[in-house]
Amino acid sequence: MKIHINQLKEGYILSKDIISATKRPLAYKKTVVTKNIKEALQAFLIKEVDVEENTDQDKVYPVDSVEQETIEQGNVFQDFYQNYTEAVQSFKQLFTEWQSGVLIDIGKVRQIIIPLVEKSQSSEDEILKLYHYCKQEEYIYHHSISVALLSAFLAQKLGYKQGDINQIALTGLLCDCGMSKITPTIVKKNITLTETEYKDIKQHPVHSYNLLKNIMSIKEGVKLGVLQHHERIDGSGYPLGVKGDQLNPYSKIVALADTYQAMVSVRPYRSKQSPFKVLEQIMQDEFGKFDIKIIDALKQALIKFSAGTKVRISDGFAAEIVFVDEKYPTRPLIKYDYSEEIIALKDRSDLFIEELL
Repeated sequence: MKIHINQLKEGYILSKDIISATKRPLAYKKTVVTKNIKEALQAFLIKEVDVEENTDQDKVYPVDSVEQETIEQGNVFQDFYQNYTEAVQSFKQLFTEWQSGVLIDIGKVRQIIIPLVEKSQSSEDEILKLYHYCKQEEYIYHHSISVALLSAFLAQKLGYKQGDINQIALTGLLCDCGMSKITPTIVKKNITLTETEYKDIKQHPVHSYNLLKNIMSIKEGVKLGVLQHHERIDGSGYPLGVKGDQLNPYSKIVALADTYQAMVSVRPYRSKQSPFKVLEQIMQDEFGKFDIKIIDALKQALIKFSAGTKVRISDGFAAEIVFVDEKYPTRPLIKYDYSEEIIALKDRSDLFIEELL
């Protein structure tokens, strides 16, 4: 019988193999469910399973290596997700204090993000899935933590040492701290901003810098990165319109991370978007605005992440990524679930990957 994962009890026997979205076996038919196996399946977002009741509860079934690996991976996922959500809530508390006029305690900020950065380095696949966790009503807190983690991830891929990686993560976390000085109703507004409100929002990098400029324990690169994270290489950004070599290296990384996370995450005016679609938009519509080396680092991460991934295509059908050509990273070969048909998205401008499943 098929049951919801929440109804799964210890002692039930799986009557069918359970396969992950990447076609990896998570648990085999005839496996007796244990607490760890159930938690692992939940961690892999399995919603339903086929089971039969165990009429021989005393019989011992050994856990094989595949199942043990599933348990270990599930535990890693759960640990990372729990640490991430705790960091979001801790940052929310600090942000609320800043709104009330409390000064930034950089020690508390470090305690939130540095341990999470260290943990994320053993959970790289989760970095590109952070947008799945974002809740619209708590967007700014999720966004800040996600930008910090993605910035650290990109810095690592670009060869930065751990000390700089941590500083870049701080830059990502604090780049929107100045939003605490914007009228809350404007920050949380669900409809189009007026021209005046938009001007107020565009001042948040300046507010962020002002909140940090007198804190001696923060590096100048972090302060400049925060001030410049909405500047662009071609000079089209704000608040000062600086460009090229005038931009701090930290700001270039955080600029891409901030834009990417904002585009993939759910917003009041649209649903979340797939990393493939967003990267394609950045490469086309934002050409010349971001450092190409940083875009390449994101592209390479996405290519590595992609093989075997389940996705939803813009025509509404589910599919699996079969192969990613480095020349066309956002338009891989896909195989439809319903027909086994394989198509190259690079030859189909009418289709694109809508969502990671």
